[in-house]
Amino acid sequence: MPQEEFVPEDPMGLIGMVLPGEPGQLEAMAECFIEEYVRLGWSEGRLMTLFVNPMFLATHRIYRTKGEAYVRDLIRRTRAKWGAAVNPVEATQSLSVIPLCEIPDRL
Repeated sequence: MPQEEFVPEDPMGLIGMVLPGEPGQLEAMAECFIEEYVRLGWSEGRLMTLFVNPMFLATHRIYRTKGEAYVRDLIRRTRAKWGAAVNPVEATQSLSVIPLCEIPDRL
């Protein structure tokens, strides 16, 4: 609990702002996002969910700004670059869930 009243001009208040970027930074950021998940074995369909879902702000911004065709092309080029197009992990694979009652006391 704060000990003082709220002051609008508080110098310690959190303020978010967008800084202007250099040309090409959005494209570089998109490639970095895709590369990270390609290297984890994600399929094209699974990667697209990061871009089409507005819950993922950064990737969805790229999708809105550059368009679906750009994102799909970038995913395909990045997957080919890392050789993932040959052996993709399908989006249908899921992590196995262990119920809490089955987790041993000591791991």
